[in-house]
Amino acid sequence: MRLGHSHSRDDRGAAAVEFAIVLPVLLLLVFGIIDFGRALNAQVTLTQAAREGARLEALDQDDVVNRTQAAATGLSPVPGVSISSSCPDNDDAVVTVTYTFEFATPVGAIGAMFGGNSYGDPITLTSEGVMPCEG
Repeated sequence: MRLGHSHSRDDRGAAAVEFAIVLPVLLLLVFGIIDFGRALNAQVTLTQAAREGARLEALDQDDVVNRTQAAATGLSPVPGVSISSSCPDNDDAVVTVTYTFEFATPVGAIGAMFGGNSYGDPITLTSEGVMPCEG
């Protein structure tokens, strides 16, 4: 051992191997956090849009579908809106909003390194708004 050198070549090689093993796990964790936050934000936006659509339908307003889609700010493509129960024919106005969420990070490719095959595929988020009809 030479004086003044605290690390040998073997130590540097071992550190590189350890880093190569830990890096995919670290990236999967970071990318998962990013996409989970985006998905949660999209779900909250869908819930707000469904609530707004149900309110508009309960008040028997015009153009409920377009106004509900407009309430889903920041979501692209525009979410799908369906009205399954409308006023004044029913007691409640029910509006369902669906959105296809696509992952922005390469979380699917990293997940495939660990044997996953469907993680990273687009998922469908759904929210339903129900409001009593106003007389």
